[in-house]
Amino acid sequence: MSSPSAESDATSGLRAYAWPPLWRLVGGALVAVGQGSLLAIAAWLVEVAGPVTVARLGSLVVAFALLPQAAAALVRRALTARLVVQGGQLVVERPGWRLDVPVASIAALRPWRLPLPGPGLGLRLRSGRGVAYGLETRDPLALVDALTDGGADVGAAAREHPLVVYAHAKARTRERRWWHRVGKFVLFPLVPTAVWFNAHQHIAYGGLLGQYYLEGLRPYLTTLVVSWGLAACYLLLYAAVARAAAEAILLVTAAVAPSLPARVRRAAEITLGLLYYGGIPALVVLPFLT
Repeated sequence: MSSPSAESDATSGLRAYAWPPLWRLVGGALVAVGQGSLLAIAAWLVEVAGPVTVARLGSLVVAFALLPQAAAALVRRALTARLVVQGGQLVVERPGWRLDVPVASIAALRPWRLPLPGPGLGLRLRSGRGVAYGLETRDPLALVDALTDGGADVGAAAREHPLVVYAHAKARTRERRWWHRVGKFVLFPLVPTAVWFNAHQHIAYGGLLGQYYLEGLRPYLTTLVVSWGLAACYLLLYAAVARAAAEAILLVTAAVAPSLPARVRRAAEITLGLLYYGGIPALVVLPFLT
């Protein structure tokens, strides 16, 4: 296989996920269950309106939210491909597999109606048939531009589609890596944990090390881990609800005001950061001030 030239390689390094129909259905279901479960668990907590054990809450979060999303990530990883436009061909390839589609034969790009398992496009050929594989990319507009530059006459409909506009605005923000999530959902929960744990130790045992002196190291550390587990679960649910509200607003913005999503996205990300990293400490400290 020859490597594309610098002139013809319009999408070198553009990562995508090539989804067969059945696997896209599976991946979309896993993502929907994983993300939707966080909202459902948060609603359930409001309905319960009482104390919930960390074992029960943690098992719900792991079973219905984290495991489905981890499974979706594994499927997506297996379907990772590279998109290249070269020599009049759209080439989609991963180790041991390759799909070539003549650019001239592409009649239209069809943005997915739902961004599940992520934002993506389907290809319709001039023959009237569709390409069997759907292409998920972080920024579908990059693929639209690459095909247009490669000679495809796909029109402006795909560029102006609300989901393409929405995904493009999202792609312009910095992509979060795994260590961002560790800092946000593993380390940052130690902040409210420190406050709650300290208050519990003083109220129940008369001092920060009271339980340690009375019961020993193991019960003391168990209480600390339980406090952290509850904080981590509650913060994850809090972030999921706030994120869902923000993304809904951004989707509506992309549909009714296509020129605004980039600015609204920046404002939303700043607001979400303030609500999480500033709002959580304020909510934790407020009861002690009142």
